[in-house]
Amino acid sequence: MTISAPESVLDVISELLVERFEVPSDEVRASAPMRDLLTDSLMIVEMAIAVHETLGVKVEEDELRAATLAEFAASVDARRTDR
Repeated sequence: MTISAPESVLDVISELLVERFEVPSDEVRASAPMRDLLTDSLMIVEMAIAVHETLGVKVEEDELRAATLAEFAASVDARRTDR
């Protein structure tokens, strides 16, 4: 999956959560803590890898545990645009 211009980082990460990690779509809200969406440490590691493969941004596991979906997406987006 590659990101197209109109598709936001939040949309891409939300899509990953639903499609790759089978998180119910009604639970994927901007205010949801990532640690609640990714319920075990393996999911967190896999998400870090998926974000790097899909968006080209390396993320730390601690980032995923500490942020809400919206905060995490904003952080990833800011690093994508810094290139």
